[in-house]
Amino acid sequence: MATLDESLLSATFRLAGPALAPDLMARLREEAMALVSGREPLPDYLVDEMFATGDGEMIWALSGCPLTHEREPVLLRLAALGYTALGPRLYRGYGDRRKLRAAVLEGAKRNLDDPDWHEPDGLVEYLLNTSGLDELRPALRAPFPRVVRHALKSVGVKVGANDQLAACRAVLAYGGVNELAELAELPVLHPAVAELVRRAVAAPDPAAVLETASVPQDAEAPADTASAESAPADTAPAAKAPALSGPSLVARLREVTWARDYVPLDGADWDLLLAEHQRDPLPNGALLVLAAHQDCSEELVLEAYKKAPRHLPDTSPLPWRLLTVPDWSDSYSRFDLSKLLRRGLQEEVYPIDRVLAEIKPARTVLNALPYKEDSVREALTGLVAELGDDFAVWRALYSLLPRFTGTPTELVAAAREQTAKHRNKPWPRPLAPEYPVSAPEGARAVFLQLYRLATEDVRLALAEHLDQRTIQHLLVHHQPSAALRDRFIALHGVSVLAGLASSWELPEDIIGELLLHDDPEINAKLYINTPLTPKQRRQILSGRRSRPDSGEGPLPLTEEVFVELRNSGRRHWLLPIVEAGDPRLARILLGKIKLHTLAGQLLLLVRLWERRGAEEVRGLLEETEFPERRSKKHPLPAATQKIVRSALEAPDGLAELRDRLAHAQSPASQAGHLRDAAEGRRDQLASALERLSEETGPDLPWPELLAEHGRDPLPDALLVELAKRDDFPDELRPDWRLAEMRQKHPAHPHRLTGPRPTALELLRHHQLPAYIQQDWLNTAVSYGQLTLSEILNSARPARVAATYLAKYSSNRPEESPDGMDEQLCRVRQEAVDLIAAHLGKDPEGWAVAMRLMPEFTGTLPELLATTAAVIS
Repeated sequence: MATLDESLLSATFRLAGPALAPDLMARLREEAMALVSGREPLPDYLVDEMFATGDGEMIWALSGCPLTHEREPVLLRLAALGYTALGPRLYRGYGDRRKLRAAVLEGAKRNLDDPDWHEPDGLVEYLLNTSGLDELRPALRAPFPRVVRHALKSVGVKVGANDQLAACRAVLAYGGVNELAELAELPVLHPAVAELVRRAVAAPDPAAVLETASVPQDAEAPADTASAESAPADTAPAAKAPALSGPSLVARLREVTWARDYVPLDGADWDLLLAEHQRDPLPNGALLVLAAHQDCSEELVLEAYKKAPRHLPDTSPLPWRLLTVPDWSDSYSRFDLSKLLRRGLQEEVYPIDRVLAEIKPARTVLNALPYKEDSVREALTGLVAELGDDFAVWRALYSLLPRFTGTPTELVAAAREQTAKHRNKPWPRPLAPEYPVSAPEGARAVFLQLYRLATEDVRLALAEHLDQRTIQHLLVHHQPSAALRDRFIALHGVSVLAGLASSWELPEDIIGELLLHDDPEINAKLYINTPLTPKQRRQILSGRRSRPDSGEGPLPLTEEVFVELRNSGRRHWLLPIVEAGDPRLARILLGKIKLHTLAGQLLLLVRLWERRGAEEVRGLLEETEFPERRSKKHPLPAATQKIVRSALEAPDGLAELRDRLAHAQSPASQAGHLRDAAEGRRDQLASALERLSEETGPDLPWPELLAEHGRDPLPDALLVELAKRDDFPDELRPDWRLAEMRQKHPAHPHRLTGPRPTALELLRHHQLPAYIQQDWLNTAVSYGQLTLSEILNSARPARVAATYLAKYSSNRPEESPDGMDEQLCRVRQEAVDLIAAHLGKDPEGWAVAMRLMPEFTGTLPELLATTAAVIS
């Protein structure tokens, strides 16, 4: 027999009520066991009955149920009974068991003399063999001294002084003074707590000493809400504990494994710690903990930086030697230096003038400086002014940068000394622009940063000497002034701006500005390296100018564009060819991708005829080989070729072909294309819509589609796909909801023609699937196509319908109709009345109905009627 759903069992017992509980639990024992061991809410009367009868089997099943919000009160009630056999079962497990574990230990006080607590499978042995913080923190207050001692030894260093004091009180209460005295010798005990324990042991009334005492809070213990919640309400407020010192501090530091471990360091002997580190190096984590303290000695900060330069704490001191001791010549070290300089300059610990004059090598320092800081720009502007506007000096500086070992100040001085050596020489090792562009590195990056800090006159004077790569980096990364851009154009022509068209992140406004130049080289780079819109790609390939005063005739395409398109497989790059009117591009297009619509195919040929004449169109039809196309079959369909050949023979063939194109692009034609596409596989419909959008434009002819739908309803699959669009008309939404409801039904055949059943018709004629989420029912209910009452009375099989209704309040669809709470109340009352009419208060009837339900294929009313017939 199939097992019934827990929520259905829970609903059944709730409906039955307290009067039927004893008889139902006896007759449906297997189902009741499944219910109590699950996670669904339990009726209070069912729990009362279980505890009243002392049903050990049921109680054992209950103790193993998942710890959910609904079950926690029941488990707490069970734990308070103090059953030894249930202790470990309730204590261990997943979830937040803080309250439950405390309740188990509290319940154990009811029968501490029971030896079963100490059996090999008992609670005491379980706790003595575990070391987890979550398990042992509640055990600090356990009524078992051995357990408390074990918990202190295992997790004492991770809890606060208040928790330790609570543990001492528990040991005294349940173990006596001798057990308490042994705790004072535990090394994990806080000094203040250990002192209190010694005072209590020596006092006439040890309990009075511990109960009235307050202890300083242990600052070593991490903040933990669990500790706060589990602590007794009368625990005294805590203060900061004294810091460790001497050997105890050193021993604690040698246990530190990571930088976030807390160690109190107020008043630490830094000379002693340095001597200990020199004698036997401290762990890296300990060094970082020490470095985080503002009083840390300079030597220890340096040691911490050497071990983990990228993890130096943000609160550490910043001695000057952090800049002078490391070797910054490594190309990777500039990232570490950059972090130090940024923080040191912001905190005004490192004067920028001193950095420029003393730290080396110059290339690393200049690469690592935070140029956004006003003090940095001001100091460097003064240094750059010494270079003047003589390119020989700047060339000397650029040539010296890679290998110069001195400071930035010394670099400028050396560049001025070597001016004569670089007089009348061009840019060293010039480079062309790169596509896509990368960020400048090394000497070039430093040169550009210094060049930006020069005055406008100096930048203009040096412009003619810069190589193409440097100009590109300036255009892309440093946004030169309008005057400097005009200077570059005057020197190299407008095509120099093609260097800007080198990034897929180029802003739209820059793209629009570059298109206005109507330059073939710029357009080529834009097409290949930037995120153009389909309209902009069509403009470039068709040669349309952005400005009518920029020249006559279409703009030519560079050979680079032909090469890139020939090598490309990107459909959005190739489709704009349909408007190009170029025979070479037309062959590339037909050789690489398929045109799916008649409109797209005819547009390609019309534009070719307009630009190059009828013979080029005829030649394309006669072509047998296309780039990368293996099939000898012509890529244009035979029907399309027939239309075009007929136009070629007509007196006014171009006009005739334009008329055919206009018809193919018409809304009626698009609607027909979509209807034809919907006749295929459902997963191909989205692709067909995408191809239509690509080849005829992104907008759909909604008025014509509405008219077409009124004449002959669009297929369900098409309506569902169209509804995903933002511009889907509201007039179609009711029909879309019906279509989506039908599409989601697991058994309804998705026919294009024939009857289109309603939700109620589908509910009555098809069984609901078991063991899966009822997505179709959720959709139908959320769209108002079905009511809960209809599900109660018409859904089959009864088991699935009952389970759905039982779970509805917790799993209801997010978009439920208004008034659903009222509808839910009505259907519950309807179910109560229906059950009462057939079963009444006869427990045998309830039991028979539950036994019949797993295999019954009819509706709930039919099940109840069958049950009534069986027991009559």
